[in-house]
Amino acid sequence: MFLQSLENVALLLLMAVPGFLIVKLKMVPAEGAAKFISVMLIYVCQPFITFNSFLNTDFDRNILINLIAVLIFTGVFTSLMIGIGNLIFLWVKDRDTRGLFSYAGAFGNIGFMCIPFLQILMPGNNEVILYATASIVSFNLVAWTLGNYLITGERKHISLKKAIINPPTLAFLIALPLFLFNLNFNAAPSLSGLAKVCRLFADLVGPLAMIMLGIKIAEMNFKTLFSDPGVYLAAAVKLLLAPVVAFALMMLMTTFMDVAEIRLNLITLAAMPSANNIMMFCTVYDKDAGVAAKCVGISTVLSIVTIPLALMLFV
Repeated sequence: MFLQSLENVALLLLMAVPGFLIVKLKMVPAEGAAKFISVMLIYVCQPFITFNSFLNTDFDRNILINLIAVLIFTGVFTSLMIGIGNLIFLWVKDRDTRGLFSYAGAFGNIGFMCIPFLQILMPGNNEVILYATASIVSFNLVAWTLGNYLITGERKHISLKKAIINPPTLAFLIALPLFLFNLNFNAAPSLSGLAKVCRLFADLVGPLAMIMLGIKIAEMNFKTLFSDPGVYLAAAVKLLLAPVVAFALMMLMTTFMDVAEIRLNLITLAAMPSANNIMMFCTVYDKDAGVAAKCVGISTVLSIVTIPLALMLFV
C-alpha cells in the first residue's frame, strides 16, 4: 500500500508541472489562469463528479448507510480537529495567526486532492468517489460555519446559506434522490451518451486541480516558505496527528458498524494536506494570505511521504 500510494501521489504532483511551467515561462497570467480553473472545478467538474458517481451506482442499503456515516464522520472529525488545533496553538499570541494555523491543521484538501487521489488509486470505483462527495458536503458545512469563525473571530461571518447553496452540495442534494429511487445510467442504456459526457467532465477534476496547484506553487516565494515554525507545526497537526485522530474515531465507529468499505475514504480524507480554500478566506476577510499559502505549500510537499504512510498504517 505504501509504494502504491507513493506512486499515486507522485503521479498527481507530476500533473502539477504544466501549471508550474506555464506561469514560470509567463505564458499566461497566474491570477487569471488560477481563477478560471477554480471556476471550472467548483461550478462544472465537482458537480459532474457527484452526478457521475451517483448515476453509475445502483441503490444499496449498505451504501446509503456508509454514505451517511462518511457525512457524519467528516463533520465530527473536522470539528474535533478544530478543537485540538485551538489547544495546540494557544501559544500563538496573534488571534488571526492562531486561527489560520488551527484551520490549516483541521481542514484538508478534499475536493481538489482527495478525489483525484482516489480516482487514481481506485480507477473506475464509483462507490469510493460517491463517499468522497459526501465528505465535500460535510466539509463545506463546517468550513462556512466553524471555519469562517476560526478565520475571522466574528460570528457575523458564519454563513449557513453558503454552506448549503454551493455547486458541490446542490449537486449532492439533486443526485441523492435519484440514487434512492435507483434512477441511474445503468437503468437507462439509452442515456449512454450523456453518461460519457458526465464521466469526461468528472475525469477533469484531477488534471485541472493539479494544474492549479502547480500555478500556486509557481507563485510561492521559496526563500520564505520554510521560515515560519508555526507552519511546520500546522503541517504536523494536519499530516501526522489528523490521521491518528481519524483512526481513533474509526475504531470507535466499529463498535456499532462495519467500516471496511469506507475505511480508505476516512483515512484518506484525514491524511490530505491543508485545504486550498484557506487562501480564499484570507483574501476575502483581509487576513494574512501569505501565511495561509505557506501552510498549503509546506503540507502539500510533505504529504508526498505522509499520505502513503497514513494509508500503510491505518487502512
